[in-house]
Amino acid sequence: MQGLFQRYRYGIIGGGIGLILAVLLLTIGFSETLLLIICIFLGAFIGIYLNTMGFFDRFK
Repeated sequence: MQGLFQRYRYGIIGGGIGLILAVLLLTIGFSETLLLIICIFLGAFIGIYLNTMGFFDRFK
């Protein structure tokens, strides 16, 4: 099973992301799904930026 996932991991991950997006589009609509995706990417960008700047090192 591990070898199967290693061989097709990008296809499996892409299929999972596609499934999640399809469910979101069907349940909450296009504009809300787009807003959710924008917020997720913005939050990830801010988190990565703060991590590279050493912001979280103060709290260790």
